[in-house]
Amino acid sequence: MIKTRRGRELGMLQDEQTFDQRIDRARSLRQQGQNKKAIEAYRNALQLSPDSVDALNEMGLTHIHIGEQNEAIVAFDLAISISEDDPRAHSNKAEAYLTLGSFEEAREVAEEGLRHAPNDADLWAKKARALESLLKIDEAIEAYNESIKYDSSNPETWKALALCLDAQENWPAVARAYRIAGGLHQKLGEKQDAESCFKFAEMAEKSE
Repeated sequence: MIKTRRGRELGMLQDEQTFDQRIDRARSLRQQGQNKKAIEAYRNALQLSPDSVDALNEMGLTHIHIGEQNEAIVAFDLAISISEDDPRAHSNKAEAYLTLGSFEEAREVAEEGLRHAPNDADLWAKKARALESLLKIDEAIEAYNESIKYDSSNPETWKALALCLDAQENWPAVARAYRIAGGLHQKLGEKQDAESCFKFAEMAEKSE
């Protein structure tokens, strides 16, 4: 009886919450690793604002985190239908396909997103990852370079480029990419990652 009354009271409190309060709760639960509860909280928030692209993207990413890629894709498709020119949902949908191992689909999604946002570094990187997984190394290198053209501050992109260049045995370019990645990690205070990059750069230089 007491539990039933408390449940009703909790439900009433949730009904009185604003969208911002509901989304804040969802984000808090997600940060705590309570992903199932976070997804439910995002759904509650979307009841008040079904066109919230932010909520749909965040809910979709939470689905990916717990291996529910198909549910994530549904959320990203909704976000795309609301704001087709927003690159985030296209990029996140590509990520869902990448984690499924559906590399051709990931490439197609990334390319569709690039038609709407051709200068988005993240979409270029997602396309590059898909091409790399499809063993289309030359095309992957081109895509990684496009990503870097629009955002050269991400060390992960430089390292991914280095791996593709390694496959081509282009040792000077491999060393350069790793040294740039190492410098970026240093700026971020990531000493161990920086040292690892510099070590790989030295190995590449010795292979020349």
